[in-house]
Amino acid sequence: MNNQGKWTLTSPRRKPGSSDVNATGFRLTTAGMTAFLILFLLPCASFAISDSAGTSAGAFLKIPTDARGLALGPAIVSMAEGTEAMRWNPAALGRLDTHELSGTHIAYYQDVSVENVAFAHPLDRGAVAANIFYLAPDKLEGRDALGNHTGDFTFYDLAASIGYGRQLRSREEGGADLYIGGALKIVQEKIADTQYQNAAVDAGLLLLPNENLRVGVSAQNLSTGKADFPKLLTAGASYTFIRALTGGFAIGYADDAPLRMAAGAEYKFPELQGAAVRAGYQSRDEVDDSLDSGITAFRKGSLAGLSLGAGFAYRPPQFKTLHLLFDYGMAPFGALGISHTMTVKLRW
Repeated sequence: MNNQGKWTLTSPRRKPGSSDVNATGFRLTTAGMTAFLILFLLPCASFAISDSAGTSAGAFLKIPTDARGLALGPAIVSMAEGTEAMRWNPAALGRLDTHELSGTHIAYYQDVSVENVAFAHPLDRGAVAANIFYLAPDKLEGRDALGNHTGDFTFYDLAASIGYGRQLRSREEGGADLYIGGALKIVQEKIADTQYQNAAVDAGLLLLPNENLRVGVSAQNLSTGKADFPKLLTAGASYTFIRALTGGFAIGYADDAPLRMAAGAEYKFPELQGAAVRAGYQSRDEVDDSLDSGITAFRKGSLAGLSLGAGFAYRPPQFKTLHLLFDYGMAPFGALGISHTMTVKLRW
């Protein structure tokens, strides 16, 4: 935090006596790091595409777990900050220089509520984070083939994860800033008397050739064995214009859904520290094209991929380093209704 009370993210300073060659003797230039990014992307893509498309278990893992991410959509893969990096790109944890505690409530469709709690702790050239994500409907009724009530039953989805991101290279050392990160998650799902638990991993890379340009790649829900989680592969880039407006795009692939294109933008008001408005759009699939949407503008699907959001920050005067951030996001889901997401973050 600078002397005006504004939060800034800075790269670690170059240590005395350091050179442009790392401990292995390999010079990491911008071109070299870009090649490394591509080499990381290809095996992840092969792993994801190897599974046949279809309905996967753990579909809830595709739900955005924070309001900013819901508003920006997959384009946030290169724009993630703080604890939200656990959902979108764990490499972004390497840019965290403050403690952060966040809580998210999602008023999902058909009386389904989703809760998410995350905490991140900065380290030297990186950060560690933990995240708990829980989804459960208010009530489920069992019915037989004739429609007769057979009793209520329990259903829930739970994912607990721990992640780490760090900086591998700084522009001060030559080339570009390079961050890498990963997360291990335990996923548990229960419906009635059936319950299963499996592990999965996420991995990500973030490249910053300069202060304004970011390139991000993430591979999520990679698992083996009986687990059949939706494997997600996202790659994108973003650019900051005039220090206030950031625009980004991304390409997302899931092994149980069509390829999607996405774009997002965020405008931060310079005169209102922490205040921002956001919008995103991603190509739609069949569920988005439903004519039953409760909002007229969304009924023909032309705006079904649109998402919106806003945020603001507050610093209690009695605390010099404490910041409260409030974010809101909304996105339509065709006939399923609208998802409203609210996130509160505490930074110090």
